[in-house]
Amino acid sequence: MGMDDNWWVTNLKALESRPQRLEALTAMNTTIAREAALPRQTIERLLTTAGLYDCANPAADSHAPKDQAVDVTLELLCHCLDQLTMDTADEQLPSLLRRGLTHSNPALRAQVLASLLKELRRQLTAGQVRTLPNNELIFLILDELKQPDTEGTSVAINILSIVLTQRISDPDVQAKLVQLLKQNEIVRCCAYELAVVLAKKSATLLNAVTFILDAALSELDNDDVLLQASVMELLVPLVEQNHGLSYMERRRILDLLSLRVQLIEERPLDALLIPSIMKFFGKIAVYQPLKIIGGYPHMLGCLFVQLLSEDESILPTAMDTLANLATSPQGKILLNMHFSAAMEKSFERYGSHIKKLSAHIKERLLNSLDVIYDFKTPPAKEINTILKNWYECFARGAHANTIMDLINTPFPDLQMAALALLKTICKYNWGIVALKNTGGAVEFLLSRQKDLHRDIKYMKWQIMEILSASAEFSPTETIRFTAYVNEGPYHVQADLDVATEPQGNA
Repeated sequence: MGMDDNWWVTNLKALESRPQRLEALTAMNTTIAREAALPRQTIERLLTTAGLYDCANPAADSHAPKDQAVDVTLELLCHCLDQLTMDTADEQLPSLLRRGLTHSNPALRAQVLASLLKELRRQLTAGQVRTLPNNELIFLILDELKQPDTEGTSVAINILSIVLTQRISDPDVQAKLVQLLKQNEIVRCCAYELAVVLAKKSATLLNAVTFILDAALSELDNDDVLLQASVMELLVPLVEQNHGLSYMERRRILDLLSLRVQLIEERPLDALLIPSIMKFFGKIAVYQPLKIIGGYPHMLGCLFVQLLSEDESILPTAMDTLANLATSPQGKILLNMHFSAAMEKSFERYGSHIKKLSAHIKERLLNSLDVIYDFKTPPAKEINTILKNWYECFARGAHANTIMDLINTPFPDLQMAALALLKTICKYNWGIVALKNTGGAVEFLLSRQKDLHRDIKYMKWQIMEILSASAEFSPTETIRFTAYVNEGPYHVQADLDVATEPQGNA
């Protein structure tokens, strides 16, 4: 038999007295945790009792000892939210959630937001998001974006991306969004992020939030370099869809940014922005290689200058940008067509960077090459030839000495990055030939060194798996490779075997 309504009323009343507070909270929390389904009226009573929410206020003095009552209150309210059947079409729902969503404790607001998002995702999965009766819930969630102390920004944006689609054209919703644009830059950036998420969904939604996107673009004339960089980062996902890209083109954003790179001598402050602008163009090139590689030669010229430098503050972004430009088959063909000398020179410079620069930059370099060389479907003959040529510029020939030298360093992360690239290169026939031409490489892969990191043993084994299926080796070698693969990645040889192993011509 559950506790009757009077029991709850008595305990809620007890919260008014500080000495009784923790005991009453604990009693209610224990009960609700034990009873899977309390009557709805009990849940509603708990969610609307002001005194209960007062117990969740964190101590005003940050040095005060942590109040245990706060944690128990959060747990109790969490149970309430779990047991509440949330119906977003119900006009009463905002009044049940309002105290939690407007509370001064960010952890409590985050709890309410999380349970609301969970319900909306359930509706999405079921294929039917319920229609909101009015704007109340949307306004409560939009207010979270204005909270100075928040843990819930991304959850709030996720919720809004689901429910705002229904009411984005409502004049009151539009007015509320305009209010966000008058706040500080953190809040404005939340509004921009929300607008981009919505705009990606359809051209109609993009039109409805154009006023926010235009406000974001106007920030690019701001004097605050960090703010400009953040805004560019937020705008990138827009170009993944054609309707987003055409909006950018109507606003001539790429042209303006390209011009700023050209005028860098006149506006020295802009030099700090170059990495962000590069990143922006690089990310767009992943989706629209022709637009960038064919349309902005000055940007690429600037990128090639950066790749030749040894400035470790700009190299990581520059290397990632080249990887973005060269990630698609079309990107590879266009770079080879329009910039073949610059590409060869860059890969040659990579070959010297990899010997000189600090370990973390070497790792980034290897990762960026891996992005360029990796593929899902085997590349066409033309691309295969381009990639072989670039690789030989990097390695100074048809061998893998450069990569093997890195595998023999004392840095496990660098070893892993080098092995990962070797594995990717072995997906190409010319890569297997390069490995075969490298003294000691096959022997290293076949060795069973005990002191190697587990991940490294596994990756060696994956490479041997590729080699065992290759027609480049003799039958004797293939038999050895297959035996190694069959023993598995972590096989430990008995010392006895080592001593008595016949030294054949394997």
